[in-house]
Amino acid sequence: MQNYLIQNPIESFFHHTITAIKKRFSPKKRVPLKEQLTAEELITRLEYALNSEEAVTIQINDSLLSEEVSDLFGYVYQDNHGHVLLQSPSTHQFHKILPGTMRHITHQKRYSC
Repeated sequence: MQNYLIQNPIESFFHHTITAIKKRFSPKKRVPLKEQLTAEELITRLEYALNSEEAVTIQINDSLLSEEVSDLFGYVYQDNHGHVLLQSPSTHQFHKILPGTMRHITHQKRYSC
């Protein structure tokens, strides 16, 4: 029983609440604001990211009412419903991107030796 509790800790309601509060009020790392691309340029870069197998950095607006932004890095995919997904190369988790929140897409350059 002790081994089970050590390997599978019981996360209570209070643990989830405290974690959510800490996440909400912890200071966020400031990301440099990149220029807002036009819709045509965003679509062009998004199409290239979908068709190539290169990692990209997508800068998204955190909120429609603020200037806070986040940078997300990974590979771009599209599911059967047309949703844009970004897969992190380190965790392999998918993050759903709302097209209206995108402000800049940067392609990573491949270097050859």
